[in-house]
Amino acid sequence: MKPLIRFEMNSKKGESFLETLLDKVGGKYNYIVLLKLAFFADRYHIRNYARPVGADYYLAMRHGAVPSNLKDILESKCLFEDNIQKDKEYIITLKSSENIDKTQFSTSDIEAIDFAIEKFSKVGSNDIWNLPDLCHAYPEWIEYKDQFNGDNKNNSYDMNFLDFLKNANPNHPDFKKLNFTDPFTPLTDLDRKDLTEEIQEVNNLYGEDS
Repeated sequence: MKPLIRFEMNSKKGESFLETLLDKVGGKYNYIVLLKLAFFADRYHIRNYARPVGADYYLAMRHGAVPSNLKDILESKCLFEDNIQKDKEYIITLKSSENIDKTQFSTSDIEAIDFAIEKFSKVGSNDIWNLPDLCHAYPEWIEYKDQFNGDNKNNSYDMNFLDFLKNANPNHPDFKKLNFTDPFTPLTDLDRKDLTEEIQEVNNLYGEDS
């Protein structure tokens, strides 16, 4: 069994991560879809820099990968009252982009956020279910696909960041359905080996149990 990788979550950076994503899509977006943009940014960053942007942990749920703590932050009253407001249709609006603490981010963090915005935000704005469908094309979620049947459809399962290093099938039906080309650069076996070692080293230094 692969070791479960958990990084130490910084809630202030998590808030800034969500606010920055929202700012970059124009300040108004469906919050369920915003969490998918966070997933794609984290997926990019861990495949290139051996850690996620938000240091969150992910759950596989029926509608794709979900960053657990970021979801809790978005659903908490404190963030809505401070800088984000939410309506009954799950649309969230950024009230002020001047209050975002961008000192939380490295250059590579911004690179990953910009990647997610450039490659996925337009798809997400067309239909709120497009990005959940795209999540279903990635192998880290596919591992749990058969678990969401019958009474288990609302269950959630811990995802492992090492699975984020797997390459998606470019001919997956969900890519074809949306006429979408996977933008992630495929990793070689050597890439995955090196990244796995680096992720484990980073986790040993900065993980929850360090």
